[in-house]
Amino acid sequence: MPLQDFLAGAALFAVMLAAVVAATALVVRRRLRHLDPLETGLACVVIGTAILIAVHLLPLMLGVLSRAGVIAAAALAVGLAALVRPTSEAVAPVDRRAREPAPASSRFSWALAALAGGFTAAAAFAHLARWGGDEVIGDDPTSFHLPGVGRWIQEGTLWQIDQFVPLLAQGNYPNNGDVVLLSTILPWHNDFLVRLPVVLFLVTTAVATFAVARELRASHAASVLAGAAIVSLPVVGYVTIPRALPDPIMWTTFACAILFLLRHARTGRRSDLVLAGVGLGIAAGTKWYGVSSVPVVVAIWVAARALAARRAGRSRRLLDAAVLRDGALVGGLALLGMLVWLVRNLALSGNPVFPLDVELFGVTIFSAPRDVIRDEVGFSIADYAGQPEVLAKVAIKVVEGLGSAPLVCAVGVVAALVLARRGGRLAQPRVLVLAIGAVALALLYTVTPATALGLRDTPSLAHANTRYAIPSLLLALPVLAWVAGRLPAVAGRALEAALALGVLYGAREGYQVTGGRDVVAAAIALAALAGAAWLLWRLRERRVVLVAAALAAALVGLAAGDRMQDRINDDRYANVDRGLDALLRSAPGDKRVGLAFATYWSLGDLSPVWPAFGTRIDNHVEFVGEFVDGFLTPYGDEASFRAALERGHYDVLVVGRSDIARQNTAAEGWAIAAGWRTIALSERLRVLVPPVGAGTHEGGAANVDGARS
Repeated sequence: MPLQDFLAGAALFAVMLAAVVAATALVVRRRLRHLDPLETGLACVVIGTAILIAVHLLPLMLGVLSRAGVIAAAALAVGLAALVRPTSEAVAPVDRRAREPAPASSRFSWALAALAGGFTAAAAFAHLARWGGDEVIGDDPTSFHLPGVGRWIQEGTLWQIDQFVPLLAQGNYPNNGDVVLLSTILPWHNDFLVRLPVVLFLVTTAVATFAVARELRASHAASVLAGAAIVSLPVVGYVTIPRALPDPIMWTTFACAILFLLRHARTGRRSDLVLAGVGLGIAAGTKWYGVSSVPVVVAIWVAARALAARRAGRSRRLLDAAVLRDGALVGGLALLGMLVWLVRNLALSGNPVFPLDVELFGVTIFSAPRDVIRDEVGFSIADYAGQPEVLAKVAIKVVEGLGSAPLVCAVGVVAALVLARRGGRLAQPRVLVLAIGAVALALLYTVTPATALGLRDTPSLAHANTRYAIPSLLLALPVLAWVAGRLPAVAGRALEAALALGVLYGAREGYQVTGGRDVVAAAIALAALAGAAWLLWRLRERRVVLVAAALAAALVGLAAGDRMQDRINDDRYANVDRGLDALLRSAPGDKRVGLAFATYWSLGDLSPVWPAFGTRIDNHVEFVGEFVDGFLTPYGDEASFRAALERGHYDVLVVGRSDIARQNTAAEGWAIAAGWRTIALSERLRVLVPPVGAGTHEGGAANVDGARS
């Protein structure tokens, strides 16, 4: 990327980000000054994320997405935030009422927390250092997350179903998380910075989990341990830094919502409900397992509120007016956060949750065609009830993805259900409700499709989808931290030690720690950064020092960003596969690329879909197929396939070969019979260019490798 393009993109990104920060600061200062510093920081995360999504989503909805359109929407956000007026609630002092004292943390507990938290942070930082200059990998990000963002940039609208892999419905996913990824890609039309939001939300997931445990009045050391535990799960390292999946956005906003729901139970402030509803809305609009988890949380919270009102004698009705009003506020905001994606699906696929059937009391409200892939491999854990030999295989995959955390949390939840009721009375209702929520979400996980992913009786890919259980653990880990401080000393310390051992194992596996050198170097770097931050905090009254530090940080960030994009873009996706290399050489930009896959395949955890878009997202990429009953489907006959090749005017055709290496597929034979010339052939790919003299986008691509068919 030329330096002037990099600097122009950096300027646009800085302006957009500054506007989002300004709008967030205006709202927080005028409405949320009663929060303490930690709560204020997490409120900023929720509000800032909502504004960031909104300033990109508005142009997308209007069909005018562009860099200028986003800047205009960001300016509008600042203007609207300036109209917010303070309330009497907002200017009240920091709220510390009704907080019971937290148990003291022993030296042993602090040692465990420091070891677990420090090792996890160093392992993650070292992992980031290894991957920071490399391209994003993974089937999901390179098959649909990033390609979907690329198509938004090209078309400027979200009113389309962008699908690049046949027989799946990835184009119907909720996309709040992808909009956040878009914010780092649009300024440069390049993905070199796409890991930034994923890493930031990974950190805030740990902070939010700590804050939930602190709100429950868990000991500080146990709260730190809970925060470290949630980001040390092996599956977390697997899906975040190398693959840049948007799941951490869902985890952070979900945990923040839980924090503010708990806080509302203590303070009764309406602003807590607004923050909780916004957080749940972002979470539900980010992942399908957010769509299923959020209603469960809202239902349990409303039921707990109603029961509390009846116990207090405030209402004899099943739901009094206050509970209904608050439930409507939280539920309405949660629905609003995913509404645009449901409307898109309804408008374009005829079903808001395509490809699922929606039934009410036995009556089909929205129907969906047969989901072939889900029927073949998308089994849930519950589908294998009564089959202990298969459940044993699933258990192994769960341990691969979540380590020992589910077992330790199960012990903690059972203990919480006992300790929360003392002397026959409900002494800790918030803990009890959170424990019940954790159990409900764990049960939901077992019935969620694809939690036992793999062919029948062979859940070989189930470990990747153990992330669907993380909402349950976001509730269970703070409960565990609360329990550890209220058990007898020996039992509490043993529980903390078991969790700490799980953290060390999980961080080692998830962040691929293979030796001590990288971790030690990362720990030293983190210590230096922490020391610099502490020094700046001490000098916070000296504005000249802070301005100088900010300028220095900006210059260092620019230099680091330019070096990072150089490393990534100079050899972007090169030397992975001979066929992929030929594709990159034949279609460097402004080309039309056709894709024809026999099955859902990868190049060792990489799909060629995203590389086919080109370094600056200026290739038009599409699957050579048709939509049948809402599913992208390969052509079943040669005549239709050849007609599609002629209509598409493709410069390059990439055919995915059979899962059985070196086996030809029908699409290969049809293309060759139509005169398309093979320029590269590997075990997984055949790359072809049109016949000589055929009318392509720009006259076709040159023969690269001279491979024969």
